[in-house]
Parts: sequence; C-alpha cells; structure tokens
Amino acid sequence: MSFLTPLFLLLGLLAVPIIIMYMLRLRRREVLVSSTLLWQKLLRDREANAPWQKLRRNLLLILQLLILAALVLALARPFLPVPSVVSGSVVVLLDASASMLSSDVEPTRFDAARVEVERLINDLGGSSQMTIIRVGQTPQVLAAATGDKTLLRNALMDTSPDPAAADWAAAFALASGAAQGFRDAQIVVVSDGGLPADLPPLPTTPIYLPIGSSAENLGLTALATRDTETAVQLFASVANMGTVDREALLNITVDGTLFDSRRISVPAGSTANTTWELPNETATIEAHLSENEGDYLPLDDRAWAVHEGGISNRTLLVTEGNLFLEQVYSVLPGIEAFKTTPGSEIITAENFDLYVFDGAALPDPIPAADMLIINPPFGETAASSAGDFYSVTGIFSDTVAVRLVDTPLLEFVDWRNVHVREAKQVSAAWAQPLVQAEGGPLILTGERDGHRIALFTFDLRDSDLPLQIAFPILMANITGWLSPGRAFDAPTGLQPGDPVRLTAGASTTAVAVQKPNGQTWRAVVGEDDLIFTETDAPGLYNVTLRDGGLANSPSGDRPAGSFAVNLFSPAESAIAPQAAIHVGQVEVETAVAGDVGQRELWPWLLALAVIILVAEWWVHHRGTQLPRINLR
Repeated sequence: MSFLTPLFLLLGLLAVPIIIMYMLRLRRREVLVSSTLLWQKLLRDREANAPWQKLRRNLLLILQLLILAALVLALARPFLPVPSVVSGSVVVLLDASASMLSSDVEPTRFDAARVEVERLINDLGGSSQMTIIRVGQTPQVLAAATGDKTLLRNALMDTSPDPAAADWAAAFALASGAAQGFRDAQIVVVSDGGLPADLPPLPTTPIYLPIGSSAENLGLTALATRDTETAVQLFASVANMGTVDREALLNITVDGTLFDSRRISVPAGSTANTTWELPNETATIEAHLSENEGDYLPLDDRAWAVHEGGISNRTLLVTEGNLFLEQVYSVLPGIEAFKTTPGSEIITAENFDLYVFDGAALPDPIPAADMLIINPPFGETAASSAGDFYSVTGIFSDTVAVRLVDTPLLEFVDWRNVHVREAKQVSAAWAQPLVQAEGGPLILTGERDGHRIALFTFDLRDSDLPLQIAFPILMANITGWLSPGRAFDAPTGLQPGDPVRLTAGASTTAVAVQKPNGQTWRAVVGEDDLIFTETDAPGLYNVTLRDGGLANSPSGDRPAGSFAVNLFSPAESAIAPQAAIHVGQVEVETAVAGDVGQRELWPWLLALAVIILVAEWWVHHRGTQLPRINLR
C-alpha cells in the first residue's frame, strides 16, 4: 500500500498531546460525607490523582487514538494498485444514443455505461485527469480535463441519453481536441458498438468498453400514407432486428380513435409490411406495437404519420411529354397538377404554387415561386432580376454517384442501382449538390430570392431512375420539401433533432408549436425565418398560427396542421452489442485491463472513523441507566 499525500501522516503526532492530556487529567469524584473524619480519605484520593502519574489502560483513550489514526490515514490517501484499462490523461466518449435506452442490462444500457465510467473514475491515479464527452444528438463535454473525482461523478450523474442517433463524427472531433497536448492521452469509447463505418481516425488507438447483452428488438421502421382513388392508404413496416422469430399486436389509431389491431409475425432478421385503407378525412395516425414481450427497446415501438389531406397546391408541369412525371404528380397527395408545353402563355399568365420545367427553357421573367427544373437545355443561361440564375456549360458521362448528402430528401432512397447515361454541367451560386457524381452534380438544391429550387442535371429518360422504387420516394421527398403554401416545412422521415422551418402568412403575428409532452413553444413573427429546433422527442407536433387582426382574442388562433417526428433509424433499432468497432482503418476490440490503476481507500477509512466515533460516544455515556419497564 502506498500514499498519494504522505505528508499528512505527520498529523499522527497529534496523538502525543492527547496522551499527555490523559496523563494530566485529575480523576476526582464528588462524595457526600457525614463527617470530617473522612477528609483524610479525600486527601489520599487527591494524592492519587496527582499529575504525571503512570498512564493506565483507558478504553476512551484507545478509541480516540483509533479515530485520529483513521482520519490521518484518510488524509494521506492510501491506495492499492489495481488492474485498469486506463492511466494518465483519459478522454471518455460516453454513448448517449437511442440504443442506449435498451433494457437488456438493468435498468438500461446507459446506466450500465455510467457504472463503467465511474469505475474508470475510481481507478484514476493522483496525477491523472479525465474528460467526459457525452455522445448524443449534439455531443457535449460534461467535464473537461480534471482530476476532481467528485466533479466527474456529479457530471456523470446529471446526464441522460437522447431518443435519437448520435453524432459520432462531431464527438470524435471533440475527443481529438481534448487529447491534443498530452503525450499519454487515452481515448475510451463506452458504447454498444453502433458506430458509423466511415469515422475518421483518432490521434491514438481508442479503448473500447462494450455495453449490452442482447439483440432482441422488434420495431416500427416506416409509417407513411398516400392518396388512392377511393381512400387513404397507410403503409407500415415492422422489422425484427433480433435472432428469434417474434409476434406482436400492431395497433393503428386514426385521429385519436383505435382503427384496427392486427397480430403480425416477423421472422428473425426480416421485415413485415402491412397496409390499410383509411377514411379520406384522415389527418393523424399512430401505430403502436403491444404484447411485445422480450423486446428490449420500447422507443421504436411507436410511430406517427400525418396525412396531407385538405392541402391543395397548384402545380404546373411544363414538358413536351413525360409519362413518368405525369404519373407521379397525378398521385402525390396535396397536389393539383396542370400540364402545358414550353412557351405556353399560361406559364406567365397564371400563378402557380410550384413549377416543374422538364427539358424546357425558363421563361422571362422567371416565375416567383418554387421550382423543380429537370434537364435544363444545353447552353442556356437563365437570369432573374437579381442576376444570373444558372448556366449550362457542358455535358459529362462520368455519372457514377460518389457522394450522397445525409438529408431527409434522400430518406429511403436507394441510389446504388441507379444508372445515368449523361448529365449537364450546371453551375449556380445558390445551389448545393444533393447527389454528386464523378463528373459533376446530378441533383442540386437551394434557395433563391426566398424560393426553393431543385434541379436535376439529367434527362429522366436517359436513366433508369424512373424504373426504380427510389423514383416515387425521391419525387415525394423533393415535392414535400418544396411544399408551397404550407405553414411549416416538415419532410417525410423527420427524425429527433431535425429543424423545422415555419412559414407564417402575411397576417400572422405569432406561431405556437405544441410538443408531445404537452409543453408549448411560442415565437413572434419578425423579419427573420422561424426555425423550430426542439424536436427532441418522437411524437406529434401541432402548429398554431395567430392572426394579427385578432391578437387579443383567443379566436385569433387557428390550427395550421401537424408534423410527426419518428425514430426511423436502422442503426439505433439494431441493438446487437458489437465486440469490436472500426475507427479509421483500425478494428478496435474489447479492452482488457493492461494498465495499473489506483484504488483509493480513504472513503473506507473515513467511514471507519465515523463508526469508532459513535462507539466512543456510547462508551462515554454507558453509565447512563435506561428506565426499566416492569412487564409483570
């Protein structure tokens, strides 16, 4: 056993004055006598209590010396060397994603992860320090480079996981910054292993501490609606991420009323898809998995969807003829589609909410509305009153997609089997690539003069995209993003943490959003755009607008619809704990105790001092007689 602060052992010299005080103490006792003849006995007792007499055995003295010894040893901070996975300067990445809410480890994986981090804190040496980074939807530094174990424990206990996917790339950037400047820095990843495969390398090979014991989870992975000729069709997908065939009851609630319950069977590692025909007036839908025993992640057992019924946006399709586009816009919900040929007077004579230009040159002036531009003519340079709009400068055939932006616009879009023969070189200052090929962008999106624009640089008929299942999904996502006439922009597949842009009308003075927990977010309409970012929890969010003419009257509030936030994340629903993680080009396996830590003993010594103090108090008052109760 060694000591971190051995200088405090000198306080053991305080035992000397304690012993001297006992040797000097006079042990006199008051005695009531009836005669002075007994004074001689009192004088002899006085002589017996003379100072500097021989020290006799005294239980109180022994107990007090033991209390002093325990306190002095506690101040000296004795420790025992123990096996540990860390030493020196430590950076801990604590996984706080949705999968850490799994209950296969009691009470949850996140609680078990905190126990592991607390064990690392206990093993810190006297000169060591630790930084704790919570890896959630937005990574957060809970404690920065400190050796104060109390501060580290308090920071650890005051945190909780997010019901969303974690941003590991940002967390790795924080960890790299925290580890810089320390030669002996170690980075510890405490997680169930659901990390992305393309993470950048860290300045040092990390240490991995796995959490979790089971992969069993049955969850909702998709919930969507579409209009048909006779009704609203609902589609639900349930995935079994575990290794055992599962059964559950899938309940569908429409506008707050139970609509149907079906028992579904999902084989291990498979998906079960189900559809319903709902009433045309359907607004909100909730799906819930019940009787789902053995499921360890209840977070993905519920999902919500909002049908776009009642919203009609006038869309003008400008094309020489494109059956694929015509079919898509004939079935998209909330779209009232019209068709015309390029150069028609209707393009500028009437106002539409959305313009779709398929291989057609833009008119002059360019419509002041949202636009979807497909296959712009070669050599065209479009301009608006604010300057150049875009220019088409060439053609390229290197159309293999090399990068897809992580955005809800590409939610459920599988681009791997899409082939494009050739595309146009399009440059536009307002645009950002959505799908980037080797030769240039295939899809561009952006905003110009307060309006949204999406641009396909290729002809749909020069590709097999219209033949893929990705085509109707992509068109629905992009059209929903353009979403003219809506009070908010909430694309399909909105996940926790995704921002929502609120678009107020000319007479609107305030906007309110009721969150799933019943709390209400409010904002006053100003010149800047309103961005709602408090989409932390899955559920339904109800939007209300207040009209300026009735600002002081409750009747001025009018509902503007709802949007749904869901945990549709295959990475989070797949809760199987991983034995290894990939960081850069390195595979990191489960860590073993290879370093030497320090297990401090001062808390036990302090507890021992308190126990002896209580015993000393009892011995000091042991002469006190308790009243006896006669039970006879």
